[in-house]
Amino acid sequence: MHYFLGIDGGGSDTRAVLTGARGEAVAFAGAGSLNYRSVGLDNARRSLQSIMEQFNFPVHAAFIGNAALSVPAPEEELRALCGGILEPEYLAMDSDLFIALEAMDVQGPCAVAIAGTGSMAAGRAGEAGHILTMGGWGWLLGDEGSGFHVAWEGIRAGLRGLESSGPQTALSEALCRHYGVRLTSPEELIDLFYGPPKEPREIAAFAREVLQCEDQIARGIVSRCAASFAETVRALLRNLPDKTKLGLWGGMFQNSAAYREAFCAALGREADLLPVAPEWGAVRAAMKLDTPRRCAPPPSEEGGCMENEQRR
Repeated sequence: MHYFLGIDGGGSDTRAVLTGARGEAVAFAGAGSLNYRSVGLDNARRSLQSIMEQFNFPVHAAFIGNAALSVPAPEEELRALCGGILEPEYLAMDSDLFIALEAMDVQGPCAVAIAGTGSMAAGRAGEAGHILTMGGWGWLLGDEGSGFHVAWEGIRAGLRGLESSGPQTALSEALCRHYGVRLTSPEELIDLFYGPPKEPREIAAFAREVLQCEDQIARGIVSRCAASFAETVRALLRNLPDKTKLGLWGGMFQNSAAYREAFCAALGREADLLPVAPEWGAVRAAMKLDTPRRCAPPPSEEGGCMENEQRR
């Protein structure tokens, strides 16, 4: 029996699903990030090794969506990550945006906005069309509306509240609690952040505190960051046909209705979460590697085939 592997290697963690030839789920797995540009190749390979150790089936075709990429992976990068760990008959790797578009299962124009640790948007005019991307510049140059962006703004607001150089906010207490320092000794944060510097994904973890904080300062940060990302997505949509279907994914969209609402309000249109998770889009892409005309839909995340289900 042929088995197909779909992997979504996000900025913070990785999710994978293994299916049979009919698209039925066989097993699921999770691990750390595969973004070798962020965590390093050795750490990314360890995450991939962990994924494969959770499966006990021979993989016929595999497709990896990786946050490290914006275009298909060169052969040398693919082998550097997968060599000796994942070597099926068919193997390819592209951006995590590519598999998110595949998860939409739309033959016409479609676009996706992803806001997780980082942020980026992509769209295409048709199923086989060229993929246009916007954003994805990383935490130093961009990533508007991302977990890092929201967290960074929240951290700075919390610090200014502690010093009374800015408005008082519950984010000050949340900041000290989250990083385990005393309200009376916020200078302890200097060593925590600079010695050595924290990774972007570690900083992005504070976004959850900002999203859960109910005061006006935190709500303003969420609205401004969501609106900033909406500008990126609006720029993308201007290059696509009118009424292009838009899907949303990533921790910011999945975990916060307030963020989704602020984003959609700023964008001026409604949008829904993807019908299935991106790893199912990677399964679809893996099946296409084997047979270009194969069009079996991915199953639902609960494991049943979607051929007879209402799409969510």
